[in-house]
Amino acid sequence: MAEEARQRGLFYPGAEVAEEIERRTASPRPGADEPLVRKRGVQRRTVFRWVGWGTLMLLLAQFSAGFVGFFWPKKVGAFGGEISAGAVSDLKLGDVRVFQEGKFYLSRVPEGVLALWWKCPHLGCTVPWKPNDPSMDPVQGQGRFNCPCHGSIYDRYGQIVQGPAPRPMDLFPTEVRDGKVFVTANPTRAITRQVADGSQATPV
Repeated sequence: MAEEARQRGLFYPGAEVAEEIERRTASPRPGADEPLVRKRGVQRRTVFRWVGWGTLMLLLAQFSAGFVGFFWPKKVGAFGGEISAGAVSDLKLGDVRVFQEGKFYLSRVPEGVLALWWKCPHLGCTVPWKPNDPSMDPVQGQGRFNCPCHGSIYDRYGQIVQGPAPRPMDLFPTEVRDGKVFVTANPTRAITRQVADGSQATPV
């Protein structure tokens, strides 16, 4: 109306007010903002979709790694596989030999041999063998495993002498073939014990 009056060359005081009211009350074109809303919705769904796929792929990768690690043969002579610990004839009674590649000690006791995983059952620290430490050792009268982290002490059988460790040192499966000692240094095959003694040794 105001525009029509202006085109006719007319002017009246309410013309500008009427024009402003007409402009403000005019209905917006249907769907004017719809493309923007739709675009934002599509972007949000795309992000969620990629996050979902990424999470799924990560879970599948972790599962596959665990599956392969469990069933795939471990390398011979390395931690996780079978290790040759030498000839029985080379082991003297009372010997405790460390095998770095297998993370275990081979302890020669009167009953045979024990492959002791060097991981402390308390919190997983590496337990060193102290050959000169005083002890009540029945074989040589001295020597013991002494954990440097929290003071747990074990004898040459892996039996716990002093805590806080909750149990003896774990064993790795051991067998003798053709006069040689072979140890399966695989954590999934480790043998946990509540009491350690000579009956658990592999005869040689």
